[in-house]
Formats: sequence, structure tokens, C-alpha cells
Amino acid sequence: MNLIETLNWRYATKRMTDRKVSQDDLNTILEAVRLTPTAYGLQPFKVIVTENKELLHKIHEQVCPQIVIEQCSHLLIFKAFKKFSDEYVEGYLQEMKNSRNSTEEYIDIYRGKIKKVTQNPVIDMFQWTTKQAYIALGFAMVAAADLRIDATPIEGFNPKALNELLNLDVSKEETVVLLTLGYRDEAEDHLANAAKIRKPMNELVEII
Repeated sequence: MNLIETLNWRYATKRMTDRKVSQDDLNTILEAVRLTPTAYGLQPFKVIVTENKELLHKIHEQVCPQIVIEQCSHLLIFKAFKKFSDEYVEGYLQEMKNSRNSTEEYIDIYRGKIKKVTQNPVIDMFQWTTKQAYIALGFAMVAAADLRIDATPIEGFNPKALNELLNLDVSKEETVVLLTLGYRDEAEDHLANAAKIRKPMNELVEII
């Protein structure tokens, strides 16, 4: 299928079977996340991957009451940084220097550009990093659809409860969005064969 056919195929699956996503397919989805473009290439987020049924049950009971949490093959938990340490930024710049053979002058200029954002008190850093995580979420969903794996993004959860369950240091990072991976249960999911409802192009896009 082409890209548009693939995007028409996917939907926010509400019921999943017990079929497991293969490790190879999971790796492909995670590689799409890794290759996601982010501001300055900083990748200010991490992704927790779990298929642990005990943990999924706890998340369902304590964090998000959607049944697809327990039914999914794997759950991706995106967590965004609250701040950047100098060590993190310098590690990234060193990798840039090594990989691209960048000059010290170029690295100094790039460091300055990064600091204009990361050290700007006007910028809500957590909001900024959350936006970067959402770009990765989109890449993960498209990659999953390309593999004919169903993926459901979930914002309707209790991040405070999930942060506590995962024992996160919320001064440094917080959970922002979830993505279930698995295979649709067409017999139980009333949306499996439902028509996709979207605005017509002329109402969505403005050309000026």
C-alpha cells in the first residue's frame, strides 16, 4: 500500500487481540522514533517500552482505565525532559564533532544556539520538550501502520500516578503520552470498520 492507503488503514484501536508484535517489528518502530527529527537534534525525551502484564495491569488500574492498556502487546511510554544538564548538551556536541568532523568554531556557534533556548527563562522548557516527544509519537504511529500494527495514542491518563508508579524523578522528567501497540480485534472493536471522519481538504488547509 502507498502512504495515504496506510494512513486510511490505521485508526485508534480500542480493542486488541493477544497476538504479539515481533521483536523485529518493534525494533523498526523504535528505530523510527530514534530517527525522529527534533530541535537541534537534542532528542529531549526517552521512551519506556513494556510488555510486562503485571505492570500493564497496574497502569490500567491506577493510571488509565482504558482496557486496551491491558490488551496491548507492548506499551510505549514517552517521557519528556524538564531541563538539560550541561553534561547532556556537551555529550551531544561531542558526538556531533566526532560524527561530522565539525570544527571547534562550529561547535561553539551551535552551543550558543542551543543555550539561547535551554537557558531562556521565557521558554517553558517542559512544554518545548513535550512537543518534541509528540513528533516522535507521530513517527511511531506511521511506522506501526506501515507494518500493519495497530497503535493507539493516549493522553487521557494520570501522569502524576504514572510518574510515581515508574519512580521517576519529576524534577528531571515526566510522562507525557502513551502509545499501545498490537493487533485490532475486529469482532470486539466497534470502530474497526467504521468510516474515517476528517475535514475536507478545503476546510483544513488555507493557502495564502
